[in-house]
Amino acid sequence: MTDLILCAAIIIHKQEDYIERVIKSLDKHKFINKYILFDGPPQLKASTQYDKYKAFIKIHYPDFKFIENTSCIYYRKTLENFIRENYSELSQNLLIVQDDVVVEDFDLEKVLELKAVFDECKILYFRENRLRCKHWFNVIDDSQELIKTHGWSERAYLITKEDIIDILDDLPLKGGKNGKFIEYYYFNMMKRKSWATITMEEQLEYWRKWGTYEHKSIHHKHLAAKRN
Repeated sequence: MTDLILCAAIIIHKQEDYIERVIKSLDKHKFINKYILFDGPPQLKASTQYDKYKAFIKIHYPDFKFIENTSCIYYRKTLENFIRENYSELSQNLLIVQDDVVVEDFDLEKVLELKAVFDECKILYFRENRLRCKHWFNVIDDSQELIKTHGWSERAYLITKEDIIDILDDLPLKGGKNGKFIEYYYFNMMKRKSWATITMEEQLEYWRKWGTYEHKSIHHKHLAAKRN
């Protein structure tokens, strides 16, 4: 029982087909519900093109449910507001994907079965199909089919609705990228000088709040080097 949630940001010229490519990459999977969450445009930025784009997507993908924000609240609040407001209607499992990544072909049911084997797994993410950035990800254990890591990527991941609410409840609202995104909380924790001085067990205690695992063989491809 899985819902698909696509998180969409404002687009610029030549990015109009990104979300369609994302949808196509996930077409084979059976979801209970499919949602597209549109963030609002930044202040003082013209939204005419964005409005036309959203109208086009609504017409051509009627099997999705659409949530539109009128102001730019960025990834974390777009997702968090939607999940909190629609919690009871959501399926147990959520596949959450941003609108500028294509996920490699995989069997959703088999991946869910595998995730269930790892009792501590909360976030199962699919990293980018290129060399790992060591400052983002630290491998804890790669001896099994899922890689246990400090750090993760919020571009594409599986999580239960209970787990994402538990994680969000534990994160203070802050300014900067911590307020806009979720993965940065972990990233910034590992950047602190204190991270290198605490014990491995203390680091693992922090990890248990997140339960982050990476799939060894399923990755995503980033369609844009940088979003404007």
